[in-house]
Amino acid sequence: MLQSEIRRATLVSLAALCGLALSGEALAALSTPAPELLTPEALRLTGILAELIIPQTDTPGALAVGAHKTIDHLLRACATPYDQQRFVAGLARIDAVAAEQGGKRFAALAPARQVALLHALDGGASPFTSADRAFFSQLKSYTLFAYYTSEAGATRELAYLPIPGGYKGNVPVTRATRTWAL
Repeated sequence: MLQSEIRRATLVSLAALCGLALSGEALAALSTPAPELLTPEALRLTGILAELIIPQTDTPGALAVGAHKTIDHLLRACATPYDQQRFVAGLARIDAVAAEQGGKRFAALAPARQVALLHALDGGASPFTSADRAFFSQLKSYTLFAYYTSEAGATRELAYLPIPGGYKGNVPVTRATRTWAL
């Protein structure tokens, strides 16, 4: 193990030991620069799929925030070997169906065809199975987590309100005023 890898692993372990909640973006930054579980090709496909799930609008899309790298890290660090294999198999299945129907791998299809294929996958339409649909649901969950824990997702896409409903510090208190149980 390289010294930089040991340093990263130590930082992640120390953060976990201290109860520090690291964002997906921070976890990906602490991970190794090369893919951890996915092959470069699978990582590229994950990036394309993530971008189709959360595309760039007036805010960065999932690909721009590195959601695919965070997903790769989450799979290696948090998923069981069985779930890792299912994820890799799900990516392979999308590529296989794309090749069957369009003669090309998913990444080489026209964007409109990619979206149509994902709609069929999300709806469980033939030739996709319930297992394929479960994979896509998992991919969407990973993408949402990776995106909304990134700096851009948390600060530019979401609004943060530290005290929902506002702070009302001057409330008249009488003997009949009740306090809140937490």
